[in-house]
Amino acid sequence: MNSKSYRLKLILMLFSVMFIMGIDRSSLGVAAPVMMKELNIDPGSMGIAFSAFFWTYTLLNLPAGNLADKLGSKLVLNVAAVIWSLASAATGVMHNVVGMMAARMGVGIGESAVFPVTTKIVADNFRSSERATVIGWYQAGARLGYAATPILMGFLIAQYSWRMAFIITGLGSLLWCVIWHYWYKESSQQVQVESKIVQPRVAIPWLQLLTNRCTLGLFLTKFCGDYLYYMFLTWVPSYLVMERGFSLFKMGIYASLPFLTAFIVQPMAGYLSDWLIKKGFSVTVARKGVLVAAQLCASSIMAVGFVDDPMVAVAILTLNIAAGSTIGGMMFTVASEVAPPGMTGTVTGSMNTVGAIAGILAPTITGFIVKFTGTFQLALAFSGCLLLLAVCTVLFIIPAVKPMEFKTE
Repeated sequence: MNSKSYRLKLILMLFSVMFIMGIDRSSLGVAAPVMMKELNIDPGSMGIAFSAFFWTYTLLNLPAGNLADKLGSKLVLNVAAVIWSLASAATGVMHNVVGMMAARMGVGIGESAVFPVTTKIVADNFRSSERATVIGWYQAGARLGYAATPILMGFLIAQYSWRMAFIITGLGSLLWCVIWHYWYKESSQQVQVESKIVQPRVAIPWLQLLTNRCTLGLFLTKFCGDYLYYMFLTWVPSYLVMERGFSLFKMGIYASLPFLTAFIVQPMAGYLSDWLIKKGFSVTVARKGVLVAAQLCASSIMAVGFVDDPMVAVAILTLNIAAGSTIGGMMFTVASEVAPPGMTGTVTGSMNTVGAIAGILAPTITGFIVKFTGTFQLALAFSGCLLLLAVCTVLFIIPAVKPMEFKTE
């Protein structure tokens, strides 16, 4: 089951689900300028609508990861993909902010499973020395999806309407669910790749897990990185239109560029981290070193609001999102390596839950900053400061990268 051919196909399947998730997750941000005008929505209200996705996404990340540990990855991921695809399509039939928020909450329910479950799949099928590369490759699918969304949605909106754009992309996502159901074969028990020893299900020591220094460091780092990530995902297309004066067509091109760059950079960063391990560096140095470098690069977001040339701003944004994508891949790699046997989905789900809180706050805070100040400057600077906090967290709070040890009765 763990043959090279099988695992390559598995990476392709995970890449494709990330690509599809990227389109369904970011489609609202691209359509927002048109929807705001047609439905008479102000930036503050739009920010709340953006955050609705994260209300359910935040609540269900941890249960989704825990369900994958108990019921298996195949079933949980397949049901989740069906839910978010149908909910994304439903966005196209909504006629007010409340209906839009309900549809986005449905997308959040489904997509809450994707990161913890796919990380568990990697932990069950790949050695530790391969995981950063594998996670970098398949998570790059999301970045390619984000890059494709402005062009795809822009085309569908121009040819049909924003409503049909959501219906077409949402229903089209269901094809992956059919393929996954018939192709992926999952053993009934988890297998540790390094030892090939079947591990029994374990009881989750919740109090120890949620108060562990390593876990708390992961939580804070993920929150800071995800704040930037979700601000990008929800507001950058509108930023390019509202503050930089780009047309919908130009916005589609320049909003795609940062994510297209991230699609290339993310697997390279994962490969670099694994290469460092193979060259004799410790796992801690290899993972933390790449993570800190990415965070420092991404913190340059603070400069975007203070440059006059729109193309210089686009260049800085491209650097930011490429580095920010590297942060995400490395965080899931670290989570897979510090999780005790049988707890990968739970640890990853816990971390992603805290990161998703940033998804609630970032769109809302950004929307109201823009509403009351008339500019994105303060919002961009705040996200950069959070990344500097994340650097300190990685260096001084997160301990050596190795499986956490909990006391058992």
